[in-house]
Amino acid sequence: MLQSVGVEELHEDGILVEATAPPPGMGSFVLPGVGRELRAELEDSGRLATLGAMIADRPGGRVLGREGALLRYDLGPRDGRRLLRAVRAMGDLLFAAGAEEVLTGVPAAPRARTRREFTAALEGVTARQLHLSAFHPTGTVALGADPQVAPADPAGRLRGVHGVLIADASALPSCPEVNPQLSIMALALAVGEGAVRAAG
Repeated sequence: MLQSVGVEELHEDGILVEATAPPPGMGSFVLPGVGRELRAELEDSGRLATLGAMIADRPGGRVLGREGALLRYDLGPRDGRRLLRAVRAMGDLLFAAGAEEVLTGVPAAPRARTRREFTAALEGVTARQLHLSAFHPTGTVALGADPQVAPADPAGRLRGVHGVLIADASALPSCPEVNPQLSIMALALAVGEGAVRAAG
């Protein structure tokens, strides 16, 4: 996904709004409808402006199970409020830019043609009711010197398992509050080069 512009006005509150440009297939999950209705939406996607909001959420995930893994992520109340604030900000921004219609992310009221409709659609909505997605989860297998808090060592080697390197967003210590693509690429390069050097 390419970011062309960002709004940092809410950054002190842990919210970064970005204009994104996902390919239609990747962005289709946010469009309302299925079947023919979804296809019509995709055929008209050339007129669609897409915004995304990044929040620096607090850790809330767990991996459960012995035989099979069950991943669980619980969004904290503070982070839920941030998400709703970000959704409101994105709607305001789109209408200010001249949008004729805004997709709300609320399944019960997926479209709004005015700011008033948009505000009404979000009235009483919780973050749990939004159509959400997440990218670049960070900090799940952080690199570090202290084995009590870092599952992987500073070179990216997963502790207790031979031959496993951690070189993705999970290696970052926490959410960097900006798009982490460059950080992920730099970290992957450093871990990869270190592994090549160590192999001799």
